[in-house]
Amino acid sequence: LLVLKISVGDDTSDNGVRRVEFEQKVSMSLDELDKVLISAGCSYQAKWSREREEYSGKDVKVCIDRNAGYGYLAEFEKVVSDENEIADAHKQILDMMRNFGVDELPQDRLERMFDYYNKNWKDYYGTENTFIIE
Repeated sequence: LLVLKISVGDDTSDNGVRRVEFEQKVSMSLDELDKVLISAGCSYQAKWSREREEYSGKDVKVCIDRNAGYGYLAEFEKVVSDENEIADAHKQILDMMRNFGVDELPQDRLERMFDYYNKNWKDYYGTENTFIIE
């Protein structure tokens, strides 16, 4: 899948927690897609590797990821078709997270982690190495 992620919140476009996503199946391998993008003048911001377990229920998807660099993290997602539903979806997710006893990662910390990974991704991609950014 080729996935485009566009922030619709007031956080950064790199790490928006409220976003619009477009997915399109492509009939080429990741290596072939890489070559097409590179030949079009694109360059890597970073490459990511992870193992993912996905759970669904009550119109919310929860993914438990083991990411190179980040370690384990959980992603809570609700897909809505109307932009007016975003605030209610965010509240529903926060309520669910509270029931699980987990907190949303502060945006400023997430931005620091993302920045660090982007600058150092070659040390982490495809490995089990992790880092801690407070």
